[in-house]
Amino acid sequence: MSLIRLHLKATVNSRSDANDFLQRPGDAVLVERGSPRWLLMMCPCGCNEVVPINLDARSGPAWECYGKKDKGITIFPSVWRDTGCESHFIIWYGRILLFDDSHDYEPIIPGDVLGPLIERVQERLSEELVHFRQIARSLDAIPWDVQYACRHLVRAGRAREGSGKQRDHFARPEAT
Repeated sequence: MSLIRLHLKATVNSRSDANDFLQRPGDAVLVERGSPRWLLMMCPCGCNEVVPINLDARSGPAWECYGKKDKGITIFPSVWRDTGCESHFIIWYGRILLFDDSHDYEPIIPGDVLGPLIERVQERLSEELVHFRQIARSLDAIPWDVQYACRHLVRAGRAREGSGKQRDHFARPEAT
């Protein structure tokens, strides 16, 4: 896995206004017309292709965009290109985690977010397994952050994760 910075170069009204800003891997432009519509970026792998990321659910399947100017934007879920270079990456707090074959990654969560989030996530866990994305929605939190908090709780013995098709589903630890 490699890590590069997302360079948000501009916010524009039209996709046609974005191209002049996209020069290097990780350069990005946000297209907004009242609300975020697209994130256009140069592919982080260096193949020199522009990757359009739809942020407007009215236009079909869309990614969720979590924007914090002080901490950088986050996109969920990951971007996995099925054409061209077929790269797979996560945009998380203004950084791009470009996967190799391992799909292992270190989290990019600001310290002031992680501690309180772990406690909030633990409070939301029930006896039934629930997908981390559902937990994130209930907390109005970034799904990548919640997934990491859940796995942190599992490592600490304060939660359990399902297996197989229940992977990424979390619950309170089973009573002994």
